[in-house]
Amino acid sequence: MSGKVALITYHAAHNNGSFLQAFATQRKIQQLGYECDIIDFSTPRQQYLYDVYKKVSGPKDILKNAYALLHHRLIQRRHDDFTSLIRSALSLTPKFYEDPSEMTDLESQYDVFVSGSDQIWNMDAWDYSDAYFLSFVHHKPKVSYASSMGGHILDKQGDAALADRYRALLADYSAIAVREKTAQTYLNGIIDKPVTQVIDPTLLLEQTDYDDITAPRLVKEPYIFYYAIDSIELNDSAAKAVQQYSEAVGLPVYVMFTGNKSYGLKKYGFHMLEVAAPNHYLSLIKHADHVLTASFHGTAFSILFEKQFHVVRGKHNGKVNMDDRMSSLLSTCGLDDQNLIEGERWSDNIIDYETVRLNLDVERRRCTDYLSAALNG
Repeated sequence: MSGKVALITYHAAHNNGSFLQAFATQRKIQQLGYECDIIDFSTPRQQYLYDVYKKVSGPKDILKNAYALLHHRLIQRRHDDFTSLIRSALSLTPKFYEDPSEMTDLESQYDVFVSGSDQIWNMDAWDYSDAYFLSFVHHKPKVSYASSMGGHILDKQGDAALADRYRALLADYSAIAVREKTAQTYLNGIIDKPVTQVIDPTLLLEQTDYDDITAPRLVKEPYIFYYAIDSIELNDSAAKAVQQYSEAVGLPVYVMFTGNKSYGLKKYGFHMLEVAAPNHYLSLIKHADHVLTASFHGTAFSILFEKQFHVVRGKHNGKVNMDDRMSSLLSTCGLDDQNLIEGERWSDNIIDYETVRLNLDVERRRCTDYLSAALNG
């Protein structure tokens, strides 16, 4: 099998999950025998999100730039850690694009076009563009792998205009695979093509596939790694659950920088590491004695690296956050008991990874077969 594949996804976001899913999708396509480039596309809005200094369009930008100037060295280093990894670990198109209208030259250079994973099909996203539906491709096969429409797509089932937009943008796809069952349910209701639900691309690879992008060990002592994404998953109830667990097992907690709000975790006695890039993230999971995570990719990599881990479920107004993505991944692997909730007993059984491996291998084969067939047309 050979041919040239162009992949579009959120590869340029300074977010560990976004980078790692882009790396994994590209690597898997290459393992299937294709050349694969990621289309180096990023909207001006997305660039604004990750620029060290913001283009000034209001007083907030002036404040952000003043903060960046005060902490220039640290912020610049974290920014450079991300950009150098994106440039060195991913194979990108030679040309950089900011707008779908610039991308008409690509169709003559590639045989198949792929919409990748992450929330690229969530039209509410700050950095959404029709380009993620390959709107600039008209004469070559278009397929998707694990594209996500966001967690609340089923709430929009009554929106006829939105359904029309999705219908039009997906009309010329030859194979459609989404990451969540909710997206599969939604699309099954509005289009008359088969829609496959697949696992996140990071899980298609083996642990060894990540060796060349994993930093050396960062923490010398035995430790718990707690991964919480800034304001989204940093809440008092989750942090207290981690604190209780740490005291019970007698290990210190290390956290990495995921945004300025993560400094709030210091008050719980956690050790803050100023690193933020995917190579550091992988290292912290790989060498941890235990991982506590409030994120989907934290869960995925804990499983891939065969760690003892728990998913931390925060509470909001007394209601436990049972994120569907993490619940379905735990269920797929037979790990439904690996939850850590403030004030509740947790399972301290040692995870049997032989069983997990068997469960994951079934899914891996199914999803790799889908991707192989979709690329083969």
